[in-house]
Formats: sequence, structure tokens, C-alpha cells
Amino acid sequence: MRPIESLSDLFESVQCKATYFDLGRHIQKLTPQEVIQFDRKQAAYPYPFRQHASLAIVLQPSFDESPQTNMSIWFIRLPIDEKGSINLGTRDHFIKSIVDKILHNNSTTDLSNALTDNPYAFQPDTERMANFHAVLAKRMQQEPSHYFTQLIDYLSGKISRTDNNWESIGLQGIADLAVRANEDNYRDYIKKALKLAPIELASALAKSLEHQQLDEDYLHFIVTEFQESTNIDFKASLIRAASRSAGHQKLSQILQLSLISAEKKATDGQLQLVVALVAKCPHWLAKDPELLHHCMENLAQRDDGFHAFSKVATELTHTPEVKDPLWHLFKNKGVSIRLAQGVANLFRKTSNNRLQ
Repeated sequence: MRPIESLSDLFESVQCKATYFDLGRHIQKLTPQEVIQFDRKQAAYPYPFRQHASLAIVLQPSFDESPQTNMSIWFIRLPIDEKGSINLGTRDHFIKSIVDKILHNNSTTDLSNALTDNPYAFQPDTERMANFHAVLAKRMQQEPSHYFTQLIDYLSGKISRTDNNWESIGLQGIADLAVRANEDNYRDYIKKALKLAPIELASALAKSLEHQQLDEDYLHFIVTEFQESTNIDFKASLIRAASRSAGHQKLSQILQLSLISAEKKATDGQLQLVVALVAKCPHWLAKDPELLHHCMENLAQRDDGFHAFSKVATELTHTPEVKDPLWHLFKNKGVSIRLAQGVANLFRKTSNNRLQ
């Protein structure tokens, strides 16, 4: 048997075709070129999230006439090093654990059970799992769940924010609708749900839309709903819905104005908006220094002992695309005294952690 030096080698050795999806910030398929580059450390991992690569790997037998029937899905999470690449030591340890389990010792373990008790395996939460299954099913041209039909039937009738007869609609149906956002047949259903459905359903749909690249028509609609809504949870979900889309500048400007008008002290509600922005839209902050400045200034002004400021700053320093703009802001001598104090507190905590 030839040496197994990468994930690709591993799957070739068990005669499987592997398709990779990133499950970190958004659910998105990795191209074969991206897989080769990060697997062999020729390039940084393209979608790091909280210092990890969170992967769904769909394995289909290479010589099976019905690969969809016999496919397995692995969910693994591998750490990212300081340069943004997969930690090769960890990856090699993962590979060795699989080789020992299914290729050596005459093991009869099949691929579907190969990750049992593996330290790098993880289980996506219910929301992420529903959206991944929707993305994968559509990619494989499979029919949506029965919850999808139930949701369409519900949205075809008269609905309102105060409805209580929607609760039997499963999260899978919402995810199945979101993945069809760019099909004209379902555009009106999605807009109707966001505008009129109970907030819980509308928010769940908005969150599912974060995995889609929405067009200008949707973005214009989302901006209008964001301005008209007074529900902070829903507004945060709308930020997530727009997170993968181009042309988000109008929403970015509205957020900036919201923070400016808050006497430079983020309320708990505005903190939710900032958290959604940081978690799902760091590229907005990377391209908009003013928005980044307003976010960090408002967090620093909160009366919470720099707790929110430190958490957000730590998250952003581990997000490659916004790390440099953040440090440029922190080194700016023109920032407020309070923001400078927040930065000093952050450095002090980091130094203390290193000494412990």
C-alpha cells in the first residue's frame, strides 16, 4: 500500500470519491483545487472560522452503480495554524486514527462508523444540519422534505405575525425553501414569509438564507424590512441573510448610522447586531474601516468591563481578512480614550494568559 500523506490519499485508498463542504461561517462547497491546496498545505484554508476548518465530507464509492444510496458523510473539525493553514500534525493524527481503524488490524469497520469516538468528529447543530441536508439534496437533485410542501401550503394562505398554526412546520422545510431562493417560483413565498410570517419562522428563514448569494432584488427587500422592523432578533437574522451577497453597502451604511446615533455606547440590542456582523460578515468590516471603528468604539463604551469588546476583538484577530484592519485601528493614536483603554485591557489579558 502506498504511503497515505493527505486526506485525498486516504479516500483514494478506500476507493471513495470525496466531496468537501465547509460548514464554518457558511455552508459552501470547496472546489477540487481548494481541496488540493489546503490538503497539501500549498495554500491557507479558504474558509477558517474560529481557528478551525469545519468540514462535511461526502464519501461515495468510486465503483458503485448507486453511489447516493451507499454514501457516507463525515463531519470533522481540524485546527488552523497561525498562518491559516490546516495543522498538519493534527491532520496526520486524524489520518492515522482512521487508517488504524479501517485499513489495519483486519478491521471490518465501514466508513459510516469510522469516526466513532474520534476526537476530530463533531455533530453540527440542528439548524446547520438541516441547511446542509437541504444544500446536499438539491445538489443531488433529490426531492425536498415533506415539510417543504407543508411550508408552501402555509405560505399560500393568509398569514400574519400573530399566527400560531405554523409550529408543526419542521426546520428542514424552511431550509429546503431557503436553498431555492434564487428560483423565481419561490421568490414571492420567501418575501411573504419574511414580511408577514411569525417572527420565529421569519427569523429561521433569514438565518437559512445566509448560505445563499442573494441578488439585488432580495437585498433591497431586506434593507427595507431591516429599517421597518423593531425586533432585534429579526434584524440580526436579516444581517445574516445578506452576509454572502454583493451589494450589501446600503445595509452596512444603515448599521453605521445606527451605531453613530447610539451615543457611542452599544445597547444589548445593538450588541446582537454587532455579533451577527462579526460572526457572518467580517468581510464587510474588512472593507469598511468606518463601520469597524464604530463597532469597536461602541463596544468599548459599554459598562461591562470590556467583556463584549474583548470577545469581539479576540474573534476578529483570528479572522484573517479583518485582522490587519483591526490592528491598524488599534494602533491609531486618534481613537477615544475609552477605546484605547479597551485595547490596553485586551493586551493585558493576553499577556496574563501567556504567563499562566
